[in-house]
Amino acid sequence: MNSTAKPSYYQVGGSLTNNAPNYVKRQADDDFYNGLKAGEFCYVLNSRQMGKSSLQVRTIQRLRNEGIACAAIDISEIGNRGVTPEQWYAGLLRILENNFNLSDVVNVRTWWRDRNFLAPVQRLSEFIETVLLANISTNIVIFIDEIDSILALDFPADDFLALIRSCYNKRANNSEFDRLTWALLGVASPADLCRDLNSSSTTPFNIGKAIELTGFDETEAQPLAAGLVEITDRPEEILREVLYWTGGQPFLTQKLCKLLFENAPPPGADTGAPPLQRLEEDNIQSAKEWVEKVVRLKIVENWKAQDVPEHLSTIRDRLFKENQRIVRRLGLYKQILEQVEIVADGSPEQMELRLSGLVLKQNEILKVSNPIYEAVFNKQLISQKLDTLSPYSEAIKAWLHSNCQNDSQLLRGDDLQSALVWAADKSLRNEDFQFLTASQKLILIDQSQRLESTKLETTKALADTKIAWGEAESAKQKAQQWIGIGSAVLAASLAGAIGFSILAYQRFKLAQASIEIEQTGSDALLLAVSQKTENSQALSEALLRAIASGKRLKNLVKNQPNLEQYPATRPLLALQVILDKISKKKQFKKSSILPRKLTWRAHTGAVTSVSFSPERQFLATAGVDDRVRIWNLSGKKIADWKALQKSVNIVSFSPNGEFLATAGRDSTVKFWNRSGKKISEFPAITGSVTSISFSPDSKFLAAAGIDSIAAIWSLSELPKVRSSPVKLPGHNGLIRSVNFSSIGNFLTTLDGKSTVRIWNQSGKLQKILPVEAIGISFSPSQQQQRFATVTLNGKVGLWDLSQKNLVNEFQTLHLDAKSISFSPDGERLATVGIDKTVRLWNLAGRQVAQFEFAENVVSASWSRDGKQIAVAGSNGTVWLRQVEGLEELLQQSCNFFTSQPEYATRISTLCK
Repeated sequence: MNSTAKPSYYQVGGSLTNNAPNYVKRQADDDFYNGLKAGEFCYVLNSRQMGKSSLQVRTIQRLRNEGIACAAIDISEIGNRGVTPEQWYAGLLRILENNFNLSDVVNVRTWWRDRNFLAPVQRLSEFIETVLLANISTNIVIFIDEIDSILALDFPADDFLALIRSCYNKRANNSEFDRLTWALLGVASPADLCRDLNSSSTTPFNIGKAIELTGFDETEAQPLAAGLVEITDRPEEILREVLYWTGGQPFLTQKLCKLLFENAPPPGADTGAPPLQRLEEDNIQSAKEWVEKVVRLKIVENWKAQDVPEHLSTIRDRLFKENQRIVRRLGLYKQILEQVEIVADGSPEQMELRLSGLVLKQNEILKVSNPIYEAVFNKQLISQKLDTLSPYSEAIKAWLHSNCQNDSQLLRGDDLQSALVWAADKSLRNEDFQFLTASQKLILIDQSQRLESTKLETTKALADTKIAWGEAESAKQKAQQWIGIGSAVLAASLAGAIGFSILAYQRFKLAQASIEIEQTGSDALLLAVSQKTENSQALSEALLRAIASGKRLKNLVKNQPNLEQYPATRPLLALQVILDKISKKKQFKKSSILPRKLTWRAHTGAVTSVSFSPERQFLATAGVDDRVRIWNLSGKKIADWKALQKSVNIVSFSPNGEFLATAGRDSTVKFWNRSGKKISEFPAITGSVTSISFSPDSKFLAAAGIDSIAAIWSLSELPKVRSSPVKLPGHNGLIRSVNFSSIGNFLTTLDGKSTVRIWNQSGKLQKILPVEAIGISFSPSQQQQRFATVTLNGKVGLWDLSQKNLVNEFQTLHLDAKSISFSPDGERLATVGIDKTVRLWNLAGRQVAQFEFAENVVSASWSRDGKQIAVAGSNGTVWLRQVEGLEELLQQSCNFFTSQPEYATRISTLCK
């Protein structure tokens, strides 16, 4: 037996040296080496402590042995917070100089200053081409470690990634670039690093090779068995148990092996044998128990105190990171713990879990990485954390603590409304259902009491009427000689008393009906969403209830067109959500329900923008594939052309319908006819154009971009565009959007710091709003003169344009809103979140519809008649979604039951 192994054989954390005996070679070693040697751009993006740095050390040594020049840059050493682009790129240059020993060739400080007329990224590009490649004759590989540190920079680093891409693009015209390749390593996804969605045409990730760095398998991990030979003559058996507990996670595997060596059991009292040295076949179970005991005592129990170097704490911090996705992330992880089969789809919350290391993809299904993680980050811990995140966590705890007797803890008003919508797409516990049901019942009791008060008012009014009649009769008898005056007094008395009684009674009846309608609509919605509704019978029953509620609402509002004045809206939401659920059920495919939405593949990569033609016959789409396409409303392609703008960020029909405008990443705005013939173009700004907006008369166009510039151009002389626009100064950095008002006399800009500014058309600043918005939209109604804002956490504000003050605000329940837009009639608002959902609201803040999609929603656009919404998806899909009113929803619902004969009797009454 080899007795030379020492406790230092295992290394917990840090990079392993080139000759470390405990280095474990994996498939990634050869993939990384072979890819870089062949000149491929390679990236290793994975969770922390998976061996990326050790892989880099080994790969650099192998490449240098082949005569390849290598530079290793830990990009976090340059710094991030407070570092300017000038300093950051100069830091990169200095490290390259040191790594490649170029100080005798060039004075970097002087070289850099001599080119201060160039942008920093251009200087780095020139240095690579004219200094690095000119003086290093061999092949070159530049390793960038800790690439995720660019996410903390105070400026976008997309240009740096674009530089890497450009090095590969230049190979077509300059063979010297064939000698240069790059490698990125870090804890991030490509989507994280390319923060601008529209930058994918210049990102290196769509031409590079992803290196999959997995945990150790039993064959690969055999070098680690050598360190166990002093404590067992069956090191492979012990190693197998180690790998079971760690799942092959490199850090944990090294740590557990080290702990086993340090905590070996004492020699057997009976045999006198060395610890575990003579394990017989029937004694293997004791080895399992020993490994399990060490895991429990030295890693899992009191793990915070024993987590040295930190590993589990890092995972915890990522898992519990407070951001807009924390509820979805924890809910998803809880489902995985419960062994729900979750298919890997690359969603942000899934990538966060995978980058934490807690979860891995196995045969396209997400699994917990190993039993140690499952024991530390268990269901109880996750449930406790989720409890603290629900909008009513404190209230339900107090209510349950009172044995469900303390009604003061129950929810009311907007709090209850918010909780119901929050709970709609979640699998609730029994106590959640009890709490929400009790809250609804309490609301009914409160409303009944108010109704009773209204009844008393009505009774009093009727009594006052009788008194008025009596007084009038008495006055008539006593003052016949004043007949003319008496008649007038009598009429006035009667009119006042009767008018009051009628008004009070009408208010009473309206309030009573509204409460009942809202409640029955909520009941139907809860029934539909609380069943996880695989049960088709439950869905049908929910739809019947929603129809009944909707019919009552229809009778109440009659032909009232103003959705804001609806006394109840829950029936609309219930009908729409239930119909959507039914349309997805296979057993209902043959029903007479009409398609809820039209879907087609529109682009390769993300669809960046959609725009309806004014006459609502066509839809224009644009994408990161640099193409513009025109479709009819059946999804048939009518026209298709390449915009030559690198990536088309926005497409928009002019209000008069005569042409389209596109804005691109190449800083230009271009005008086209509907066949794709270019009418005109002009350079709008420096850098990518992020937003354009036509004035209502199509005579002006406002544009904004990433470099603080927003301006207004006159289009009166098209195809010529005046070169001296009206500038909107004072911004700092990115401008998210620019929007003309419905009349065109005002416009707004929204910058990267979420500041909203209002301007007149002459470019004079009118006001800076006290709101941090992520999206803004003007009401098309010239009578309303309103605009709406939405914040990142989903709060909507309605503003009066003339007074420039806030008139109403409400919470949309988007934890991560992206945009907002008014319907053409100004009666509804559509909000978009990164939860793949578009929600519609009336102006009173009541939700009237909720549309869910299979991809992240990039943008949404209303048709000019407000009957459709076009939705752009992040993976190239376009949806055309019908927007139905109460009458249409009721008709669709009744039509559904025509193919359900078992409901014929009930539906004949409801749908007559």
